[in-house]
Amino acid sequence: MRAIVLLLAVGGCGSLSFDVEQNLAEQRIQGSPLGALLPSFLNPIPLSIDVKSETQKQGTGPATSANLKSLGFAATPHAMPSGNFDFVDEIHISVSASGLPAKEIATLKPVPKGQTTIDLTIVPGVDLLPYLNAGATISATASGHQPSMDFTFDGHVTVTIHV
Repeated sequence: MRAIVLLLAVGGCGSLSFDVEQNLAEQRIQGSPLGALLPSFLNPIPLSIDVKSETQKQGTGPATSANLKSLGFAATPHAMPSGNFDFVDEIHISVSASGLPAKEIATLKPVPKGQTTIDLTIVPGVDLLPYLNAGATISATASGHQPSMDFTFDGHVTVTIHV
């Protein structure tokens, strides 16, 4: 009985949270033997996390906030990567949604050399809840040069929902 009362008390204080994950679709970066400047790194990707549905699945009250927990990229195919991330010097990931200002949510500077997987550093304190509720999209700016051959990668996002 005490455990149930404690669980209800904790849930009522907004300190209950759970993680929701989303895979990011494969992206392709055009290769160039000339190594020109990197034209783009990530096409805009919708964050299709339905917060209301996720809280209902958990049997909790409504969400009070959401924060990015992790964001990473991996060269594909995973068993035999198309290369590594050496062509990228730094990456900045932003979230945007209709009617809301774009905000940086993750970065990696410098990108470590020789890696076929990278995990970005999360910018603390960014509440994603209003963005998720308004149809969030993530995009990236990056500096570097085009890889010598076409390079493909995908990614994974984990968001913590607080109720």
